[in-house]
This record gives sequence, structure tokens and C-alpha cells, in this order.
Amino acid sequence: MADMRTYPTLGVELEMPIVDLTTGASFDAREVFALVLDARRRRGEPVVPVLASGNLIGVAGPQVVSSVDNGFNNLESAIGIVGGPDHPGSNLNDLAGLVQREMTELVACLGELGAGVANLSEHPATPISEPFYQAMRAPKPIYDYWRDVRGWRHEAGMDAKAQNGPTTGVLAEDAVAALNLALLAAPALIALFANSPFEAGEATGCKENRLRIWTRMFAEPAFAGDRTTHRPPVRPFEDMAHYLQWMFGGDRAMQALPLGANSYKGFGELARMDGDPALLDFLRAPSWPGARLCDGATVEVTPDLRHLESLQFSQFSDARIRFQFGTAPSVEAFFDALAERRVEALFSEHCQSLYIEGRAAGANFADAALCDLADPLVPASVAMAPSALQKGLQCNPDSFARLSRLLPWEDLRSSREEAIRHGLEGRAGPISLARFASAVVDEAEAGLAPSERWMLAYPRHVLRTGQTGADRALAAFERASGGRAERLRGLVVASTLRRVPPVPFPQIEWGADVPALATACVA
Repeated sequence: MADMRTYPTLGVELEMPIVDLTTGASFDAREVFALVLDARRRRGEPVVPVLASGNLIGVAGPQVVSSVDNGFNNLESAIGIVGGPDHPGSNLNDLAGLVQREMTELVACLGELGAGVANLSEHPATPISEPFYQAMRAPKPIYDYWRDVRGWRHEAGMDAKAQNGPTTGVLAEDAVAALNLALLAAPALIALFANSPFEAGEATGCKENRLRIWTRMFAEPAFAGDRTTHRPPVRPFEDMAHYLQWMFGGDRAMQALPLGANSYKGFGELARMDGDPALLDFLRAPSWPGARLCDGATVEVTPDLRHLESLQFSQFSDARIRFQFGTAPSVEAFFDALAERRVEALFSEHCQSLYIEGRAAGANFADAALCDLADPLVPASVAMAPSALQKGLQCNPDSFARLSRLLPWEDLRSSREEAIRHGLEGRAGPISLARFASAVVDEAEAGLAPSERWMLAYPRHVLRTGQTGADRALAAFERASGGRAERLRGLVVASTLRRVPPVPFPQIEWGADVPALATACVA
């Protein structure tokens, strides 16, 4: 009988730095959504516009939501879900087909605007001023709250810092083990997909400068707990109770609550609870007063497990457990399960979806240099490789013990910093990051179906050549002539996608029974 361990649900969130095809400058791409909406309607796809204050900022369909991440120079496509126990014949090849179709359409529509997707995980020459931030940022109220109330420097990511975020379904009883595995493997993914050696027109001394965003964003927070939850824990999580207490207890001031049908990154109303309690303290109360952020009006909120669901994003490490309740458990049942360390059983009963969200890999795409390689599987696999690594590891759970022998957990934080700074040339505790990354790829391959293993061609290529996207960008910059600005402009233009390579396996044609896109996947 098919189960989630063998046939997990699969999706991916692709973030894409958008640039001007001629100048290489960061590009405001909000006009692309009208072109995408028109193209999909002409094909008869059941799509709806995503609106903010009457403005079109995305296009939503049953398998793809094309929208914006933090700013209009950084698009995001939430793709999936495919696979799962109910569709054992579906696997990563179906997701690859959706990714290839989405990228092909976006590249074409952006091209009509004179723009394209850059094979970089951060624009290398975008100074971030306050006027630039205000003009480019997505109109999401949570960003004002983060800056004005929590003291976060949200502007630090407005130079299109972009990641590749695979989402892989998991049973509740396996969720913490899968999360620990994803966190342990993160230095390898950071190193393999390092693709941001420049910032604001200067070399940074880091191969994946993108991930310096968190120490900058949380440099001077209003709440001390905000400094903690973007780093791996000091020891592996023991169970779901440990994970939820780490994220929502102690000095972790809760986030603003979405009101009504709004989500935390939606465009509706948010409310700040009086005293900024920890979420677990808030949930224990019969009610809690607060104020709407838009006008300061007083609200009285009755705690509910939907609030836990809404705020599950409240940690910014390299992987998260994500979930969506079918029917929410009662607050009393939740605290009983928390105290008795049986949250897994409670979530198994009440969750309609549960998955691991990977956040370590920087955005990488198949630019002209990769497309010109002799092996067509290298460019074809670039955007899918993080999904293949995450699924393969998750379907090979014994890999945690073997990888832990190479990289002890106590060396995880330092190894992550080594990956950010040095890429594959860094150290993973007692061994090189190149050796650790090779072991991660081998373990993932063992967990994949044979027909999915072509998706590891890109990381194998990186390991064989020793050249990540960051290494290739640095080499191209050094080879170029002219001043720094001119060379960076040439680098960006050369890195822009001109075509999207085909995938070797055709996508299954899904009919009316295609699974609905889980709302948690686009949160």
C-alpha cells in the first residue's frame, strides 16, 4: 500500500531575481502578471487574478501560483502539489514538467517587457535606499509591522535575495526527524547552490551572501527572541513538542495575527496583541485584547489553534515544518498533547497536509553557459536539484545517522557559516564541505526513484568541477574588462535566461482529479 514515506507529496517555491535584459538593472516586474493571466486564460486554464487593493499582483491556478515574493523585482512561483500516496505513479518528474512550463512562460512574458530571470540568488549591484525599498516592496501589511513594531530591517532583502524552496510531504510522526535531517544537510545545499558573491556593486567575500540577510534583518529587534530562531537549535529537535516550544515559548513574542480569512502575508487586516505575549501564553488565555494595525481599533481575540496554524512561519532557519489543519483541534487538546509529548498523534488526526519546507538552497537557473554544456541533463536539472536532494534524503531516513558521523550537530552552526562564506572550499566540522556535500548527494540518490536521479546532474557537475554559481560569477567578473559597474552589468546580462531547457521525462497529464494546491504551500 502506498504511503507518504515512499510517495510524498511534492511542490516547490521558486524565487526569481528579475533584471532588465539590456542594462542588467533590477527590474520592477509587476506588469508581467497581466500577460501571464491573459496567456493562461487563452489556453482555457481555470485561473483567477491575485489582487491587492485592486491591483493585479499574481495569477493563481490549480497547480501554480505566480506572484511576488518580498518585492516586485523578486517573483515567486508556488508550484505543485503532485505525487502523494493517492498518486503513486506521480513523482518529481511531474513537478519538473510543471517547473519547466512555468519558467518557459515567465521567460517569454518577461521578455515582452524587456526583462528576464537572472541566474543569481541576489542582484549584485542594487543599492537599497528607502525610496527604492518603498517603491519596490510588495504591498503586504506584515512588512510594515516587522519594521515599525519588531524593529526588523526588512529592506535588507530588497535586492532580490532569492531561494529555491522544495516542499516535501511527511507523516506527522516523521516530521521532526525529517526537519533535523534537512537542517543537518543545509550546509551542503548552501555550498552547492551558492550564487551570490556580490552585493551593492561590491564583492562580499562570501559565496552565498544572500544568507547574511537574517543576521542583518534581526540585528536590533525589539524582542530579543527574534535573534534566535533563524539559527539551528543547539541540539536536534526531540519531537514536535520541543519544536513548537522552541518557536513559540519563552521570550518569543508572537507575531501579529491575521484577522478573518487573511494570511500573515496577505493583504487584509492584522492585529497586534497587547503586551506581545509568547504564542503559547496567548493560546492559554480565554481571550486576549489587541489592536488592529491599520487603525488602532480595539479587538478582543479568542485563542484558537488556527492562530498556531497562521503563525507557523515564525522561524527563519534553513527548514520548517509546515501544516494545514483539516479540522483544528481544541486548545485544550493541544496543550494536553504538548504536555504529554504526543503532538504527533494530534497532528496526524487533524492535519490535511504536512510537509517540510526547505530554505537553504539559493536560486540557480540554467543560463547560457550551462545550456551550452555537452551534458543536457546539467542545465535541465538545475532548478529541480534542491527538490531531488530533499526528497531523496527524506526517503532515506537512515542517512541522518551516517551524515551525523561526518558532521556532528555541534559543528552545524559553524559549518553553515563556512558554507555561506567559502562554499565548497569551507569546512564541515572535521571534513571539507565538498566531501560532506558529496555524501549528501550520494544519500539523496539512494532515496530517489531511478527515473528521478537525473535531477542530481547539476550538483554532480558542481562537485566534479568545483565550480558553484558563485565561483563561475567571480571568474566571469575577473575575466571581464572595464570598471566594476560595467563588469557587473555584463555579468548580470550574461546570466539571464534566454531559453528554458526541456526535461527528459514528459509530465503526466492530470485531469479533473488534480489535487488542489494546499493553501499552506503559498503562504
